[in-house]
Amino acid sequence: MEQIKNKLKKLPDSPGVYLMKDKDGNVIYVGKASSLSKRVSSYFTSSGNNTKLLVLSEKIYDFEVIPVASEAEALILENQLIKKYQPKYNTNLKDDKSYPLLKITKEDFPSVQIVREKKRKDSIYFGPFTNKKLLKETIRFLRKFYPVRNCKKDIYSGKVKLCIQYHIGRCSGPCENKIGKEEYHKLVEGIIAFFEGKYKEFEKKLKKWMAEEVEKLNFEEADKIKKRLFLLNELSKKFPIRQEEDLYKYSEENTLFNLTKILNLKKIPNLIEGYDVSNIRGDLAVGSKVVFLGGIPYKKEYRRYKIKSVEGIDDYKMLQEILTRRFDSEEERKRLPDLILVDGGKGQLNAALSVLKKYNLNIPVISLAKKEEKIYLDWKKQPIKLDFSKPELQLLQRVRNEAHRFAIFYHRKLRSKEFKFSFLDEIEGIGEKTKKKIIMNFPNLNSFLKCAVEDLKKIGIREKLAIEIIKRTKEVIIDEKNK
Repeated sequence: MEQIKNKLKKLPDSPGVYLMKDKDGNVIYVGKASSLSKRVSSYFTSSGNNTKLLVLSEKIYDFEVIPVASEAEALILENQLIKKYQPKYNTNLKDDKSYPLLKITKEDFPSVQIVREKKRKDSIYFGPFTNKKLLKETIRFLRKFYPVRNCKKDIYSGKVKLCIQYHIGRCSGPCENKIGKEEYHKLVEGIIAFFEGKYKEFEKKLKKWMAEEVEKLNFEEADKIKKRLFLLNELSKKFPIRQEEDLYKYSEENTLFNLTKILNLKKIPNLIEGYDVSNIRGDLAVGSKVVFLGGIPYKKEYRRYKIKSVEGIDDYKMLQEILTRRFDSEEERKRLPDLILVDGGKGQLNAALSVLKKYNLNIPVISLAKKEEKIYLDWKKQPIKLDFSKPELQLLQRVRNEAHRFAIFYHRKLRSKEFKFSFLDEIEGIGEKTKKKIIMNFPNLNSFLKCAVEDLKKIGIREKLAIEIIKRTKEVIIDEKNK
């Protein structure tokens, strides 16, 4: 029981799947949770009339958890693992008829339905799913952007009329020929791509279709496709991000669970933040923050930083500035990572730790040095070195490399911007401060075409100098066009 108590303390407040095991190590129950820490703990603290928990709690000798990036990933992974282990106390999911399936009929204008039936060859099926409410919510949301019918009516008889689903925008009206077969199948393809987790492949198709509509000057249709592209980004926050086979491989490795042991962490690192500095010239130094949730990039929370307080080249101080800006307010500290990874060695590790100590934050930090890929930790004198084939090292490398890529991308963007404005150095009276002020307010040369003397005066530039800047800028633009 002591072992279970210690494991419960390490559980993250994140979505995932849990596997309950008997005294022989056999999986006897697989479940999913929106919060692993709350759900799994309930098996060992429950009281009252919950029969399932009472029966199971007596049989459980150990458990394993697999944190994921979203509730729907947990839904899909739970289904996969129940089929794999056939646990004694998951009797319902063994029979397809017991839990809901998503059915897409194979016909000219397919219907998308939630059913409880044995799978048949004349339809495409996804599932079974354990959470009908979440499945219905997902379909309702998808049909707002991919308006396919959900009825079982014979729309080919010519007797079916438009219903309320058409008028609220959740059906495209094939029963009264409001949409062609080819266009309708594009909508169905979008829903299939979602349930197969094939976001990236479908995103490319949407961009191609949007370009075709623009070329035809069909801007209304292009705008609809643009909204579907936006939807893909929104879906990634709540619904599956990985394809099923990738999700299954991730669960088999259970990298985050293993990292907890390797790094001696108090909590499973479901939310990892990675930091890096890019600095070729001190005045253009930048930093980056990337976020990995459930072992994959969570780009919504990426951040980039332009170094403000450090003069010259000092990677340690630059890293301290970035982390200070990350944790210096209560608002920023509302959501804390389970693990921080910085690119570098012992020096970078100590720089990061000094900032956390300043704000009394007890967040584990590691640094990962390139080439030999040594992992430095504050509690261990000698760095850890993992085999290059280890999934745990590969995950840490992905975080480090993504932070590096994101920082380099921003650095190059700023360098390119400064290069375009290098002609300002030739104008008498412009120093570094004035140059930076101009670049901040006018991000590209073309923005000067609409710029008046008054606009430059508003940002503190003298009238005579403003006239000279506009004159010289126009000359540069003309020269660029004539090249």
